[in-house]
Amino acid sequence: MYKVMLVDDEMIIREGLKTRIDWQAYGFELAGDYANGLEAQTAIVADPPDLIISDICMPFVDGLELAEFVHHHYPDIKMIILTGFDEFEYARRAIRLKVSDFILKPVTAKEIRELLKQIKPEMDDQRQLHHNIDQLHTQWSQSLPLLKERFWEKVLTSGVSHTEWEQHRLQFALPSLSSAYQLVVIEPDNDTITDSSPVQALVDSLSSIIQTILPTEWEYTSIVYQSRYVYLFSYPSVDHSSTPAIFEQITQTINQLYQLSSQQIDTSFTIGLATGCTDITDMPQQYEQAIQALEYRFLFGTGTLLSFANLQQQSSSPIPDIDWEKEIVTHLSNNDLEEAQRLSAQMAQQMITRRTSPTECILQFRQIALRIQDWLQQLGLESILSTFVNQPQWLTAPTLQHILQEWFAVLDHVSAHLNKQIQINSQQHIQKAIYYIEQHYAEAHLSLQDICSHVLMSTSSFSQAFKQYTEVTYVEYLTRIRIDKAKQLLRLTEYKFYQIAEKVGYTDPNYFSSSFKKHTGITPKQYREQHRHVKELYR
Repeated sequence: MYKVMLVDDEMIIREGLKTRIDWQAYGFELAGDYANGLEAQTAIVADPPDLIISDICMPFVDGLELAEFVHHHYPDIKMIILTGFDEFEYARRAIRLKVSDFILKPVTAKEIRELLKQIKPEMDDQRQLHHNIDQLHTQWSQSLPLLKERFWEKVLTSGVSHTEWEQHRLQFALPSLSSAYQLVVIEPDNDTITDSSPVQALVDSLSSIIQTILPTEWEYTSIVYQSRYVYLFSYPSVDHSSTPAIFEQITQTINQLYQLSSQQIDTSFTIGLATGCTDITDMPQQYEQAIQALEYRFLFGTGTLLSFANLQQQSSSPIPDIDWEKEIVTHLSNNDLEEAQRLSAQMAQQMITRRTSPTECILQFRQIALRIQDWLQQLGLESILSTFVNQPQWLTAPTLQHILQEWFAVLDHVSAHLNKQIQINSQQHIQKAIYYIEQHYAEAHLSLQDICSHVLMSTSSFSQAFKQYTEVTYVEYLTRIRIDKAKQLLRLTEYKFYQIAEKVGYTDPNYFSSSFKKHTGITPKQYREQHRHVKELYR
């Protein structure tokens, strides 16, 4: 249904049209009737109709003035003028105001019915047209972000011409073509962020800070592309000799942005800064530079500002070539955990100095891990490191520092297991050595070297392990065995003292007597006298 409004200062005409026409039968409903254009204007503002049938001569505001009001403020409302004047000037003015029809009075209900039949299809077409336009506008609004994203994908990957940029400048709110461009790519460090709220909050916060600190002569635009926030700053300069100073100015501004953002924004993010260019067609190269700069956060850590230009400047001091794999494994095999970890940290620092790629860094750690595993396999302990090598979650660590922390834990894990195994092995060796001592104590030339050769241990390792296990030194233990055996012979036999000395490993009887008294407090003779009753029991 279309709403129709009647406007005429003659009540009889209004009442006649209201009662003699079945409005609904023609697709209309009567929205109201008014005596002059002024009343009609107020009603139109409150609730605009679709069609107005109005007299031309009325007090306050006549029909043509009403038509002019409608034409300027509600151009979609159709209007039919009723008049008793058959003058060309009225008709011409009505046409200029886009009045749909111009009917001479007196008008009949039949004429109005015929007019309604004619005008409704026009109104149907107009409504359908508006509907189609609304749909197109909705579709356009919905597709605009995608179109913008595709345009920026082309800008950043293959490049666009100056003509293409100008064609889309108003459509995508792009800055005007200029002579200096600076590309900045900002990426959140937390890959687990999926909620759009903190992401949008980050973008809003960054934009707010940028608007505060950006020099007035700079323009900028931004786009979210592949979960990164790309900002393009442009400077409308024509003096190319001043370009380096311009880039330095915007670099300082980005540094200021980084400092302020770090203080005001909770979300951690890293900034990749390209070198800057003077032609919009160079954007693919600039984007690649910014992405490469971001990749260096693996070396320098997250939450940082990384400039591609600065990262290309490697250290000029000589870097020693060290076989890290050999050195670290050697110190670990010698149970020197502290030195193995120190060398690992030194290796990581060299990776930073040399700007080693993440792939090469990971490969280096992996090769050392494999070599350690081979060494452990020879010891029968390959299970200690198998989980770390075969399920390397550490390979997905976001930074070199994270990998180094994981690596320290691995070295500590290996060292702890080695110490435990060494302790077990040492106990077995010491038990074997004790048995050997008990079997060979009578040999006068039994030495520490003889024992170590028998159990396949170094003298230093054996001495340390032996004392830890027995709480006495090897010499003290051997002496104790010999004295105990001498006591037994003194109690149970009539061997001469020199014979007993020989039987327990002493070639010098005097040294035997001296050693016996030192450990028992009495001489061998006194000991025998005190225990003579024992020998009597065995007779």
